Amino acid sequence: MGTGDDGNDALRKTLTQGFNTQPTRGPTRNMENNDIPPRMTMNGGAVQLGLPMPKWPAGHHSAAFEAVAIKKSFVLSPAEIFAECAHHGEEKAKFPWYKITILCIIAGCYVSFGYTTCMLVGGMLNQAPGVGLAIEENYGLYKLIFGAVGFPFGFTAIIVCGGELYTSLCAYMMAAWWEGKVTVWDQLRMLLVSWWGNFVGCAIMAGLLCASEVYNHKSTTLIHVAYDKVSHGWGATFVKGIFANWLVGIATWQANAAQDLSGKAIGIWLPISAFAMIGFEHCIANQFLFLMAWAQGANITAEQFIWRNMIPATLGNWIGGAICLGTVYAFAFGRTPKLLGAWWDGKMKKN
Repeated sequence: MGTGDDGNDALRKTLTQGFNTQPTRGPTRNMENNDIPPRMTMNGGAVQLGLPMPKWPAGHHSAAFEAVAIKKSFVLSPAEIFAECAHHGEEKAKFPWYKITILCIIAGCYVSFGYTTCMLVGGMLNQAPGVGLAIEENYGLYKLIFGAVGFPFGFTAIIVCGGELYTSLCAYMMAAWWEGKVTVWDQLRMLLVSWWGNFVGCAIMAGLLCASEVYNHKSTTLIHVAYDKVSHGWGATFVKGIFANWLVGIATWQANAAQDLSGKAIGIWLPISAFAMIGFEHCIANQFLFLMAWAQGANITAEQFIWRNMIPATLGNWIGGAICLGTVYAFAFGRTPKLLGAWWDGKMKKN
């Protein structure tokens, strides 16, 4: 009984101290040791033990992200998003060759999973192109289902689980370059390795999906979409490539703005589903599309694949990510305006 009374007294003392503490909205980051001590907090009359936040490795996030952790916000401001993306571009440029190769291959696999979901769910509707029924009736339903789940899943997996996609790196690397964190060679190296690594991932998935026979007797929409993508002019594909990676870049920006999984998922889902529903050109997704279409018997030549789709889509994707996001926000939130102002002031003084 004595031991039990001592335990009850200790618990009573702890609870009393907890009720005497001031209510807090959450833990405050200790920037010196990168940790948060446990504390007793009040929430609606209940005593809760605040748990320590996980320790992050040095350099894992930018100073902007750390500042947001201090102010207890779940979302970065636009200027902080740019700083975070530039920081990530710098860190990615330091990856050893084996790491970036593995992450690029796995990203191609995730995109292929997403595209397969689109084709085997939305592509099986009566309103899907190539099925042979009246597509003018409820065609929007096909578009909605096609874009609502598959591609957002693939891109969410890349961001959350880890993967490096050519289209996302266009924005990351340009933001880092404007901030003086990477060189032009760093950009070229990362973009070339990512493009080919993504291609290898798509090729692996195309082979495995053929072996699984999931596309058997279900490839009508797949082949129809592949034919449609080589039927447009070079300029149209180029512009659709710009729009595609503008939206993909927005998804990347918004994913970096959020600190929790649900916020990242929502930030990714809206722009990615929009790009898929509208039908813009994403070069990595198209890699899988054409490889799978060839495996299913599509009569598309290598010249059509490369010249009429891959080249304009790849270049358009670069502009959408590197210019429409990386460059635009560098001038809005980065160091570039200050550098230009200092250069102009120096020039005027000389005159």
